[in-house]
Amino acid sequence: MEKDRVKRRIVFVIGSMGRGGAERVISILANSYAREDWKVSIITLLDSKNDYPLDKSIELISFANKRRSRVSQMPKWIFGIRRYISKSRPDVVVSFVARINILTLLACIGLRRKIVVSERNDPKADGRSVFVRIATDLLYPLADKIVFQTRWAQSCFSKRIQKRSIMIPNPVQVTTYALPQDQRNKKIVAVGRLSKQKNHELLIKAFKRVHEIYPEYKLFIYGEGDLREYLEKLVEDMKLSEAVLLPGNVPDVHEQIADAEMFVLSSNYEGLSNALLEAMMMGLPCISTNCAGSNEIIENGRNGVLITIGSKTELVRKIKTLIREPALREELALGAKEGIIDYSVDAVINEWRQTL
Repeated sequence: MEKDRVKRRIVFVIGSMGRGGAERVISILANSYAREDWKVSIITLLDSKNDYPLDKSIELISFANKRRSRVSQMPKWIFGIRRYISKSRPDVVVSFVARINILTLLACIGLRRKIVVSERNDPKADGRSVFVRIATDLLYPLADKIVFQTRWAQSCFSKRIQKRSIMIPNPVQVTTYALPQDQRNKKIVAVGRLSKQKNHELLIKAFKRVHEIYPEYKLFIYGEGDLREYLEKLVEDMKLSEAVLLPGNVPDVHEQIADAEMFVLSSNYEGLSNALLEAMMMGLPCISTNCAGSNEIIENGRNGVLITIGSKTELVRKIKTLIREPALREELALGAKEGIIDYSVDAVINEWRQTL
């Protein structure tokens, strides 16, 4: 009992622990603190699922009720978080994603706990409402620290908030590395939610034109989301059913993409794409739209390729270029691995530790 009383405590608050970038970062941080013998809890508000391996000592708490609307659950979420924080008295509370940050800050008013909130997307492009924009401007100064992933996201807020902020990138952890060039298949890969944000429609339409010239190539898009049926029909309508595959979420995604010739991120916007960072660390040549985050880690033509957001013509041209030029693919892959060193798990966790 004495040992339990002196243990330091940390509580994470997030919508879900389903597969996603913010969720993966929390799993890495939570496991790291659990290994250091902290008492670690993760509160989820939207559902009780968990798609990541967590240390058995980590407590998962869900305040979700899918039978009720999110708006009607807001009071329950706020008072639930407040009751738990009041009872457990953690040394630090860490919240991810703007809407969850708002609820957490409201719940912790007057509790005198250290609170760190983290922005995980492009504040100008992620569709947040006027209410969310006003609430973050008013409430973020109550946090002890605001964590941003990119300079762009940081610049979207007032100087007052920027002064209380720090930039910490996503920790990158891969389970394997890309195969040697002569062992790779004629395969193009993408990883991400099947959602409007990721714009896989653009990638599929661009691949159609590539496939007309290089019919031996296949496109694999890993991930799940609400656009699955739409994308499946698009593939069928474009007569690409044998060439474009949607395998869904797979636990060994790094192993699945290790034999690809290139990785493509076709997003309309990002915070900082974990999938892109992981592909670069693996040593895959990468093409990305020129969205926030990507344009801060890719030096065009040296460690990756940037194209205009939404440009099918550019995407087709760059994919064809990489198919034709294996030496360029090798050069980009080497540059990618070198440029991603600062995103290693150990380096990023050390930054989080200094902040928390």
